[in-house]
Amino acid sequence: MRYLLILLMFVSTAALAAEPFGRLFTTPAERATLDHLRQTRKVEPVNVDTATQEILELAPVTPPSVSVQGYVKRSDGKKGTVWVNDQPVQESSSADGVEVGKLPKTGNEVQLKVPGLDRSLKLKAGQAYDPETDSITENKVRASQPDAQKSGTIGP
Repeated sequence: MRYLLILLMFVSTAALAAEPFGRLFTTPAERATLDHLRQTRKVEPVNVDTATQEILELAPVTPPSVSVQGYVKRSDGKKGTVWVNDQPVQESSSADGVEVGKLPKTGNEVQLKVPGLDRSLKLKAGQAYDPETDSITENKVRASQPDAQKSGTIGP
């Protein structure tokens, strides 16, 4: 009995393997329709001149404003940290496209390079650069907020 079951299993798998898999479109009419569409469909070429012209007509992007909240110089030779646009960035690296230069050993200005500007900026902690007006302003928003002037316990 056991041998009969094993023999039936081999015969059924051999019969299944002998069947062809077929094609995705099994009927000759569907295949002919696809071949006809493939041969008669015309692809319109892309005009490179108009694509280039559209790119050139885009308005130039003004760089974002940049503010320096503070920095920490390290005396042990390791890289310092500069807070640019409320994000900590190590010196001689970049974040959000703003490149922070090496912190000077003396002085209190941080050298920055902003994408879209052909020059570098030197900002002190608490200053912000506005590219629309091309001016550097003092960032005194935090000191004038009523919550920053409160003293007392921490927490609610």
